[in-house]
Amino acid sequence: MAHCEDFPCCGHELGCCPDFDPETGAQLNMKCVCGATVPLTSRSSLCGPCLRAPEDGYGYEDEGYW
Repeated sequence: MAHCEDFPCCGHELGCCPDFDPETGAQLNMKCVCGATVPLTSRSSLCGPCLRAPEDGYGYEDEGYW
C-alpha cells in the first residue's frame, strides 16, 4: 500500500493516498474515501457508487438543509 511522502501528515485516510509517478513525482490519480481509484479528470474525488450513496453521513438531511 503506497502512502504520500508525508503520510500521515498529508491528511489522507489510511489507504487513500493517490498514486504518484516515481520519476516525475506527478500525481497520477485520486483515491475515494472507500479506496477506489478515481481519474484526475473526474469532477469529484468520490467514486460513482459513493456519489450515489443514499446517505452521505454528514447529517444534512436532519438539519433542514434539503
